[in-house]
Amino acid sequence: MIRAMTPQDIPGAMRLKEAAGWNQIPADWSRLLALEPAGCFTDEREGAPAGTATAVCYGTELAWIGMVLVAPEYRRQGIARGLTQHAVAWLRGRGIGCIKLDASDMGLPLYRQLGFVDEQPIERWARFPGKAAAAPAAAAAAGGKQLDKHGELDRLAFGADRSALLASLAAADGGCRCANDGGYLLGRPGSGGWFLGPCAASGEAAAGALVSAFLESRASETVFWDLLPANAPAARLARRFGFRPHRRLTRMVLEDGEARPCGAARPDYAYAAAGFEFG
Repeated sequence: MIRAMTPQDIPGAMRLKEAAGWNQIPADWSRLLALEPAGCFTDEREGAPAGTATAVCYGTELAWIGMVLVAPEYRRQGIARGLTQHAVAWLRGRGIGCIKLDASDMGLPLYRQLGFVDEQPIERWARFPGKAAAAPAAAAAAGGKQLDKHGELDRLAFGADRSALLASLAAADGGCRCANDGGYLLGRPGSGGWFLGPCAASGEAAAGALVSAFLESRASETVFWDLLPANAPAARLARRFGFRPHRRLTRMVLEDGEARPCGAARPDYAYAAAGFEFG
């Protein structure tokens, strides 16, 4: 039975996440529920989540489907398909013009059957403890006003207004906020390592200063960075700071009779994604 998720489902959802080996923590589920309480779904079997899917709306321009997880014992029973179709129907009912997701190799065949087409690769890069970073450069710790001034830059980098997500990430307990005149970077802890991103910057030098400030106190920690390899300066920076490709997914967009195009005006400003569940 597919129904809306509630906070009481988070422990069960975490078990699905752990079985998949993903990096989210309970606070990430809570954030998804807070941002889109009617857009998070579970397929309940025997009183517990057998599968999950989430949808986050960025106005009516764009929405992102994520956290499509199925318990190992329930796989190959159509649960992921049903949850994804349910999320798409819910988004179309909201009048969302463009629906995207980041697909693993396991999910690609299903999403293609449902009408999603490949847009571009997205890669998770990793830096493990002991990897040397470039020398730190100056970047201020960011307050709310500093982040607010980069709203338009972020919209150009991402293609839609995601200010609610950024505000939630910036306010997260234990998170990291960095900003300078050229951009901003947010980071948060995960179960397997820190997550670097999102980051939007007007140039490589500004992004490099932000990344350096973020990494300065994390030499002993694993850090993950999701980037679009089409942005060569982002990949170049990641390699300079000791990151290496770790996992490759495919960014996809739904093409159906209701789809409207949505793309970033300045994809070269996108130095780090917000995570596979957010775009």
